[in-house]
Amino acid sequence: MSKGSAKIVILFARFGDGHYQVAKALQQQFESQGIRDVVLFDPFGESYPALNRWLQAVYYASTSHLPHAYGWGYGLLDRMNPGSPLGHWLHSLGSAKLEELLKEMRPDAVVQTFPLLTMSHLRRYAGYRIPTFTVLTDYVLHARWIHEETDLYFVASEELKQELSGRGVPADRIRVSGIPIRPRFRERALWENLRNKAANEVRRKPNQVLVMAGAYGVTGAVGGMVQSLLEEDGIVVSLVCGRKRKLERQMIRLFGDNPRVRIFGYVEQIERLMSESSCLVTKAGGITLSEAAAMRLPVVVYRPIPGQEEGNAVYWAGKDELLIARNGEELRRQTAEQLLRRRFRQAEGPAADGANSSGRVAGGILDYLAAAAESPERLPVGRQRGLRRLLPLPRSQ
Repeated sequence: MSKGSAKIVILFARFGDGHYQVAKALQQQFESQGIRDVVLFDPFGESYPALNRWLQAVYYASTSHLPHAYGWGYGLLDRMNPGSPLGHWLHSLGSAKLEELLKEMRPDAVVQTFPLLTMSHLRRYAGYRIPTFTVLTDYVLHARWIHEETDLYFVASEELKQELSGRGVPADRIRVSGIPIRPRFRERALWENLRNKAANEVRRKPNQVLVMAGAYGVTGAVGGMVQSLLEEDGIVVSLVCGRKRKLERQMIRLFGDNPRVRIFGYVEQIERLMSESSCLVTKAGGITLSEAAAMRLPVVVYRPIPGQEEGNAVYWAGKDELLIARNGEELRRQTAEQLLRRRFRQAEGPAADGANSSGRVAGGILDYLAAAAESPERLPVGRQRGLRRLLPLPRSQ
């Protein structure tokens, strides 16, 4: 198998935008290395479109209005044995649609970026021999990421590797890669913006604070955040409402005439706004924090949701990389503190660890495939037990 002939499927889900962005970053990285046939696939969304939309609505409503209930459910599933019947059933969701794609495409590798490990399920119950990789997208571990039918795990940190190993995964199957982010976060033009911004800050130009408002979704909460920030002199707010058009209209009504507030809907090239900003106020999604770290952008996390977001925030706060605000007064004070403490941080250049995370994942997968091609006995065998048995797919030549 030559590199250019490799076929790769990357699995994701649309619960939040982050898993898709990781999948997209990996697709771009593989393509930059000469892999022409890379397919992104959402097995759950393709299998149950109506249920998928309803569960997305429940997810956004629970994280916005009932965060403690969401955190309770997150903790309950984390205590579940990954090998339990319920765990295997959850991983089976969407497997029929994925199996159709496997038969049609006959890929050389499948990469999972969401803790619905459908390919691992098919390996366990259908005997497929396709190398399978899992990319964790948070800085804390959850039991839903663990499945015995995974060849390599790619994790965000050494601490996460130790935790995953402590739950029984052999250490030689875990790679510390960082969370993959899009290659354009390494563009030279972004760093020219950062250097220019640092020079402007020396001349005491206004500090631009980027607020990722779409993740909050509640008008009252977002309006209160902006009002708190505007109480601090010398701050200009860039407010990104994401795909929430209702929120965008409401924010325009509240702040559209204020020259210190710029309001955006969905921003595809968010790295541009990050490069213009002096501080980021956001939820604690693993991908967003990785992007900010790569840009050396100071962060204030506002009211992290119990569960993986709170875990992400605590991890980075423990490394003195962000501050956590629980109310409007803390948000105002801690944003001012971040602006003061990190004024020249962006001028140092990109953080190498974060900026090349997608390259480390893609390189690790391609190295594994190359080694397997030389020694076919290294290929996974599949356990062929349980629901049904199918012949393994032949590998692409």
